[in-house]
Amino acid sequence: MTSDRRLPQYKTITCFLPAGRAQGVLDRLRKEKGISSAFAYHARGAGLATRRDKSRPEYVEREMITALVPAGRADEIFRFIFYASGIDQPHAGMVLMMPAPCAEMLCLSDDIPDEV
Repeated sequence: MTSDRRLPQYKTITCFLPAGRAQGVLDRLRKEKGISSAFAYHARGAGLATRRDKSRPEYVEREMITALVPAGRADEIFRFIFYASGIDQPHAGMVLMMPAPCAEMLCLSDDIPDEV
């Protein structure tokens, strides 16, 4: 037996930004856009462009934000994260968006207090 009911579609937005900016962007996402399905984490890495000389790379500290958003609002939230995180400036980071075909949003009760 199959159902004709279509599940809501979501997209995943991932943003690489300079260390120290993620919490502010998460707060703004929740307050200004109503997006609470996002989290931040810390990362460190190096690439060809971060080498001081030919042998040693310089490691760069970054924060990353991942958000699960409704597909219908994905472009709006992508644009918001791009500017709110400050990565509209050269060499400040990057933001990616991709489909999330197996995602399901969990809804919390409205009577849960905000974090202090």
